[in-house]
Amino acid sequence: MATSSPDRRSHSRTRHSRHAPSWRLGQYQKIVPKMPPKLNLSMCGCGILGMYHLGVASALMKHGRTFLESVEKIAGASSGSLTAALLVMSQDKLDESVTFTYDLAKEIRAKPFGSFTPRYNMLKSVYKFLDSTLPENAHEIASGRLFVSLTNVDTKKNEIISQFDSREDLLQTLLASSYIPFYSSTNAPTLRGQKYMDGGFSNNLPDFLGGRTVHVSPFSGGQDISPIDKIGKGRFVRFGNQDYQINKNNIIRGSHAFFPPSQRTLQKYFEYGQRDTGKFLRKEGWFEVAPVKPYKKHHVRQYESTV
Repeated sequence: MATSSPDRRSHSRTRHSRHAPSWRLGQYQKIVPKMPPKLNLSMCGCGILGMYHLGVASALMKHGRTFLESVEKIAGASSGSLTAALLVMSQDKLDESVTFTYDLAKEIRAKPFGSFTPRYNMLKSVYKFLDSTLPENAHEIASGRLFVSLTNVDTKKNEIISQFDSREDLLQTLLASSYIPFYSSTNAPTLRGQKYMDGGFSNNLPDFLGGRTVHVSPFSGGQDISPIDKIGKGRFVRFGNQDYQINKNNIIRGSHAFFPPSQRTLQKYFEYGQRDTGKFLRKEGWFEVAPVKPYKKHHVRQYESTV
């Protein structure tokens, strides 16, 4: 098992100034902001609010391509590890991932007690989707780039896995990181002879040794890409290596993470992820304008009328 020790030291936030355009022989020359020696990305666990992470991924792929290509390692816990896997291996599956999240939320809402309904195993749906989405050589692509946070059931200590022996080993690692006792399923997944559960219990927002780690969270708490709430400013609580601002908005977000809201609300979280990522890219000088594509009419999926 390959592990990477999380660095809990705070990293300096280096702001990259926006460069003015230069002209040469009458042609516009694009100047790319200078990147730090090492740049990494970390996405927290957040249940069904992984929809926010998908919004972040969408904005990065559209307006932060240079930033994304400069990222060496991507870490994640629970649902954050699923979007991290998407960015590392299957960026062309973003639309399918959004649709799956909508469908999974609808599936959970249809149960009498949501995900706590006896004999309901949410991880079966997650496994089926991952198995149909990730490439055959996913484990080879992910090794050394994708870092998945897990909590050892016996020791209660955090472990971060970044080397995968096979495609199935990768799939089981992602499932283990998403296992919440009595919520995701009843039995803890066994991985390499050990039982694991959600990495968020021990390290929900991993750091890396050296370089800068850009943190992403749908909860307000001072992360690089996250909502900014005025309410409760200056009051924080720390859990699983992550700071959370104490306010009503975060309480609502927490309830939505475990009890999926309507599709309309989930779409708003997707849009919030896009919005906050756009702000981050502009602030750091990494924002890129996507090329304009010819207009093409798309079929619009209707919202559900029920909550």
